[in-house]
Amino acid sequence: ILVSSQYKYGINYEADANENFDFGYELNEYQAKLNFNYKLSNKHKLSYGLSSKLYTIDPGNIEPIGAISDVKAKKIDRERGLESAVYLADLFEVTDKLLLDLGLRYSFYSALGPATQNVYEDGVPKSESSIVEVKEFGKNESIKTYGGPEYRISARYLLGNDFSVKAGFNRTIQYLHLLSTNTTQSPTDIWKLSDLNIAPQRANQYSLGFFKNLSGKDVEFSIEGYYKTMQDLLDYKIGAQLILNDDLETDLLQGEGRAYGVEFLVKKNSGRFNGYVGYSYSRSEVKLDSQLMQERVNNGEFFPANYDKPHDFSVVANYKLTKRFSFSGNFTYQTGRPITYPIGRYVIAGEEQVLYSDRNQFRIPDYYRLDLGVNIEGNHKLKKLAHSFINISVYNVLGRNNPYSVFFVTEEGQIKAYQTSIFSVPVPTITYNFKF
Repeated sequence: ILVSSQYKYGINYEADANENFDFGYELNEYQAKLNFNYKLSNKHKLSYGLSSKLYTIDPGNIEPIGAISDVKAKKIDRERGLESAVYLADLFEVTDKLLLDLGLRYSFYSALGPATQNVYEDGVPKSESSIVEVKEFGKNESIKTYGGPEYRISARYLLGNDFSVKAGFNRTIQYLHLLSTNTTQSPTDIWKLSDLNIAPQRANQYSLGFFKNLSGKDVEFSIEGYYKTMQDLLDYKIGAQLILNDDLETDLLQGEGRAYGVEFLVKKNSGRFNGYVGYSYSRSEVKLDSQLMQERVNNGEFFPANYDKPHDFSVVANYKLTKRFSFSGNFTYQTGRPITYPIGRYVIAGEEQVLYSDRNQFRIPDYYRLDLGVNIEGNHKLKKLAHSFINISVYNVLGRNNPYSVFFVTEEGQIKAYQTSIFSVPVPTITYNFKF
């Protein structure tokens, strides 16, 4: 199996002729996989294989637009890394009631050149002044290697024909890190490969769930909880410059993380009225502690991660009035994501600096949205050349001004907060579909 994927974004700024620029960012993944299946016996079904994935990241490229733009062209060196792995899994039917899913994966990773990597002095914060050596690596030369076992075990036990319990544990290693900024006008994602200065993230997750079928399996009910711990979780320092930074590692920190939660789901699968109701309570937190004050965030205590949203509630409903007319509705509610506010100013050595709140101390407004729709099908004559239907729907019926981002601008010596939103009014649509 060959797989290729690409993630990229660009920012084209043309509001001020002296500051016009074009910025681009790109991540590519190229993967080859070999998978095999073997039935050892009626109780053992094996799967095994190997894979290799090449990562390439172009971390940023900025170009001025127009002859009078003061923006200087700059391009950050490309990052490359190769991850390979072998795996073996066994689906083991222990008894009629107990099923085990066992898996073992061993992964290898190498950061690849060409690249220039800094070596920093131990026991002091990473900065330009603490560089003790600059290493040059040629094309495809190995910069740093990592690896280790990843494993999983999950079990399902039937307590009856319509009631089961599931439990699981898995350990993973992640060589590609994600950093998200949440105080800019256009929130952006920054990806960073493990290298000489950045170790891979390791995580352990435990889960337990109960699943029950009601009304002759027409209705499903489930409750599932999980707890996850993470080591070498990548985050950034206070006031970090994440974009167009030649020495990005000097603004990054690695700490620990934890995530936990419980999910409830009630789902009706068939009938004129069907849909589901789901609710989850979950937390995701980060801890950046160090003996060095400059590398400690929130006094070394846990704080909410950028994607921490404790409450998530959703309802999806479908009702078939007749063979030709049906209605649908969808309601979603989410807690607003965390954000760090600038709360003041101070002066050091004649330079004015911004004073920020604790990391992610505040939250943007909560998100909720209601969508409604109606489907009108054509007649159901079997000998028709094509069958058609019309969908009329309204996105964001309540006209909720859900925030996409909150950012801050200094105007006349004051820091002011602004909110951007997408589709802050009801958006009606009509679509016509047909199939042969």
